[in-house]
Amino acid sequence: MARCAMAKGARVLIAACVASTLEPTVTLLSESGPQAQIETLLMADIWPLFEAGEASLYWQGIAERLRKHADGFDCIVLAQASMGGAADLLGDLAIPVLSSPRLGLEAAVAQYRNFK
Repeated sequence: MARCAMAKGARVLIAACVASTLEPTVTLLSESGPQAQIETLLMADIWPLFEAGEASLYWQGIAERLRKHADGFDCIVLAQASMGGAADLLGDLAIPVLSSPRLGLEAAVAQYRNFK
């Protein structure tokens, strides 16, 4: 995910709903691209929706917030696997929204195919 984000450009917005996921994600991206201009967006007020089992509302809330903050960035990185569903709601953004579950699975499939 970090390599993909750096390939999209240096201006990256890292979004999270749980504060503890921000620092490791910032560190990962910083190590992958020292030239990165990283900003973070914590949306802790949306997290209770996930905890209550309201995944659709959780993803909608994330998507709405990210639409308001997307300008000026080359890509958005979702810091938590639980946020992945929001990426599907943001396909019309002019910039990519990256989530680790999808990219991780794609990388695993590519790796598997290379071993055949």
